[in-house]
Amino acid sequence: MGRNSETARERNRARRETAERMRREQQRRTRRRGWLLGGAGVVVVAAVAAGGWALSSQDEPEPEDAVTEFTHVHGLELPEWSADRPYLATHHGLIGVDTEDDWEILSEELHDFMGFSAHPTEEGRLYSSGHPAPGSGLVDPLGFMVSEDSGRTWEVRSLEGEVDFHAMAVGADGAVIYGWDRQLYRSDDEGRTWHEEPAPELAQLEGAATLAAHPEDADTVWAGTQAGLLRSEDGGAAWEPLFTGAPVTAVVYDSTQPDRLLAYSVADGLLESTDGGSEWDELGWDVGEDAVGHLAIHPEDPEQIYAGTHGEGVYRSLDGGQNFDVLADQGSVVQD
Repeated sequence: MGRNSETARERNRARRETAERMRREQQRRTRRRGWLLGGAGVVVVAAVAAGGWALSSQDEPEPEDAVTEFTHVHGLELPEWSADRPYLATHHGLIGVDTEDDWEILSEELHDFMGFSAHPTEEGRLYSSGHPAPGSGLVDPLGFMVSEDSGRTWEVRSLEGEVDFHAMAVGADGAVIYGWDRQLYRSDDEGRTWHEEPAPELAQLEGAATLAAHPEDADTVWAGTQAGLLRSEDGGAAWEPLFTGAPVTAVVYDSTQPDRLLAYSVADGLLESTDGGSEWDELGWDVGEDAVGHLAIHPEDPEQIYAGTHGEGVYRSLDGGQNFDVLADQGSVVQD
């Protein structure tokens, strides 16, 4: 996978510049967006009206209200205990994705969920970081939060006011959690206590944009960075570059086949490894000037893959990543 030619560098630079313009445009849209609800045309001007999801009724937002729009994709999870309903973490609340019916807001409070992750086997247990919803009374940043009821309610467990994990990963059947906020953090007790790892190799590359923890080996963790994909096999102390030259914006393990990983490179699109990351193949799918920020693999059907993008797109593949259907485009749910 050579990336040393001048053409490749120019292409990568152009894509990074485009992605940065898109992020700035998203921020402008977020600041201006209000909610227009129902035929009465009531505009909600509360603090949360800076951007979020659009409701199908004129009532105050409640959990399980239908969603037609959302702002930003901050996480995408498909644990084995929710195999037919992916979770989508957004700038204003947690959404349940239903490919056959309405998408629904699940969280009672519309936090800005960051670093969103799921426990692989404990039903209903979710983890997140981020920023509190207006009026919640919680400290900003939220630190590390836990939900035991599938995202409806949340409790701050640790690091309140200290960290905002933009990348987080759960591994070893839920025994270990990794998070990144200016440095690498590791917890071996489900986020009650944390060990800080300076991880200078990651810091030099502007940190981890995405993390993936091995589903069985607690010490193996991957990081996508602005310069490529790195792997640590000692719990995050030392890192080895697997391929470099272009940003890697998403990486995920197949929980049913630990030697299989997917990653997204802005230069090569969706990549697959079936030998634990030594060799990678291009699957032939990319999102153009957008970039995939989150990937999820169905825990029972590994051919089914979900992708969430920086440009507020959500996609699903039923053939192992060769082709994808659009479920949401630029923050709007695609209606059949």
